[in-house]
Amino acid sequence: MTKLRIPSAHRGAGLVVALVVMVVMSLGALALVRAVATGLLVASNAAFRQAAVLAAETGSEAAVDWLSQRADGVDLLSDQAAAGYYASLPTGLSLTGQRDANTSTYIDWDDDQCANQSVTICQSASTALPQDAAGHQIRYVIHRLCRVAGSPDAAANSCLLFRSTQGGSSNRGQLSYGASKRLQTSDSVYYRITVHVRGPRNTTAYVQTLVHY
Repeated sequence: MTKLRIPSAHRGAGLVVALVVMVVMSLGALALVRAVATGLLVASNAAFRQAAVLAAETGSEAAVDWLSQRADGVDLLSDQAAAGYYASLPTGLSLTGQRDANTSTYIDWDDDQCANQSVTICQSASTALPQDAAGHQIRYVIHRLCRVAGSPDAAANSCLLFRSTQGGSSNRGQLSYGASKRLQTSDSVYYRITVHVRGPRNTTAYVQTLVHY
């Protein structure tokens, strides 16, 4: 019987090809694992952020409740810094801590007197609400959308007003509180509520709501 002899130059070529294929397959598997891990991380971050946004509703409700108790008095004509309320909207305000050439006012979300920022004005936020089951820390600040404190009817003042009509308004996307005033023909000042939420994995969310009374 004649034996088939493989040339010496081809000996071991099959092993080399097999090793190359294994390396390529290993790299493909590694890339797949990393892609899956990245997808899970992105989905996880999105879930944490969505949870923080939903938790902000508690802060909005607390701010609305605080405003509702004072809407018919004179307390809202002046700053109530301890409660995170300001009767005017300052110029150069940065709500998120980002800075530019016009920034002069920050919100003290961390209750450290804006220690990490070089600012002219550091406004206090409300006292932190009790943490929810997920560990979210919630605080808010309220700005009356006026140029200065005091009566919105003062000559030196200028406010963003909601003009209601008899029987209500056709405008949508706005919140109005105070049933006794809802059907009156009058102008009401807008208040902007900004809620800051910090949750697990240092997730941070900001949610704003405009209300008028």
